[in-house]
Amino acid sequence: MNTPTLNTRRLILRKFNENDLEAFYDIFSDKEVNQFLPWFPLKNLDEAKSFYQERYASIYQKEQGYAYAILKKNNTPIGYINIDLDESHDLGYGLKKEYWHQGIVSEAVKTLFNKFKKRDLII
Repeated sequence: MNTPTLNTRRLILRKFNENDLEAFYDIFSDKEVNQFLPWFPLKNLDEAKSFYQERYASIYQKEQGYAYAILKKNNTPIGYINIDLDESHDLGYGLKKEYWHQGIVSEAVKTLFNKFKKRDLII
């Protein structure tokens, strides 16, 4: 079970893919969106592609993973939400600024928790 697609009334949660690289770059290049995260803002599409391969495509190859793109119904990523499966079980997220204060991350988190609360994932 690795990052199955989930739908809410307003959102689609799914895996990032190579077709998302421009939107991926837009999200991960914004310094303010990523200011509390342990990586630097991406500087160009080449860095975005490398970061996607390292932090997402590699997770999608594993048996289990929770590394989601957050999309509105137009199928363009506007953010991300991840749950690390190491000991920390950290919840990480980022959202383009124009979507802040609309309850989008809260909706995504609730959807993930409701979907996986009965599984081995510790929440």
